[in-house]
Amino acid sequence: MSRTNILGSVGPDGVKAEPFAHLVHSPVLPAALYAELAAGFPDQAMILGDRRGKENASARLPAFMVAEERGIPELWREFFAFHTSADFWREIVRVFGPALRKTFPGMEKQAGRPLEEWRAGPRRNRKEKDDLDLRLDCQFVINTPARQLTASVKTQHVDKLTTILSMLYYFRDPEDGSEGGDLEMYRWKHVPRFLPHRMVLPRDLALERVIRYAPNTLVAFVNSEQAVHGVSPRGASSRARRYVNFIVEIPFKAFATPKFGLAERVMHWPESRRLSMRDIGGDRY
Repeated sequence: MSRTNILGSVGPDGVKAEPFAHLVHSPVLPAALYAELAAGFPDQAMILGDRRGKENASARLPAFMVAEERGIPELWREFFAFHTSADFWREIVRVFGPALRKTFPGMEKQAGRPLEEWRAGPRRNRKEKDDLDLRLDCQFVINTPARQLTASVKTQHVDKLTTILSMLYYFRDPEDGSEGGDLEMYRWKHVPRFLPHRMVLPRDLALERVIRYAPNTLVAFVNSEQAVHGVSPRGASSRARRYVNFIVEIPFKAFATPKFGLAERVMHWPESRRLSMRDIGGDRY
């Protein structure tokens, strides 16, 4: 088992059920190991590459591209290799198996085998084909700095319908003195209803939990129509918001997002446009 295993010191009893199945864990790794990883976290220029940056926006460097980047430390290569492996999937099942089965009771039947037997491996370039039951990605992510208090980099939403588990491991820069940038978890006030792109009207939600953007902290949750989350607005800072994003993806939709009717979508169109998922696009996304 890898020394960088982010789930190595937790078990299924650490997974909370409300407002949806989630785990918050800190410290994730021993202080010295975390410090070594933090010191080698890629800078903004490496993650952006030749893409143009903009304030308060997300940029990513996925696992399949890490090997192509010179200057990534060996410890990080070990980290990425393990967290996109079948061994890590077995760790996920050990910790989140009960919650995954409760959230998606028909998923194993649709896949044709129990979770423990799923063929798991890294998510690669979209042009490459494989016969996996499940794909894992591990991404360096930054939210670029902003010169003043900004709107949320990601307002209330759920993740992609093929994603069954999402995890964020925070690498806050010690010189980042900004407030905000925390993960917010919500519950529905009524039955779920979604705008385009899995976005949600704020008035349909009640804030249930806030997880601080703090170093050496892991937030993980089972993704579903109930798993509405967002990022609180972040104050001015010359430092990027830094984390590693983990994605557990299956080749079919795990759930549905009931939509507003056409008339309601038209009525809410101006508000929908104001809702934010600020990403810097390109091949690295």
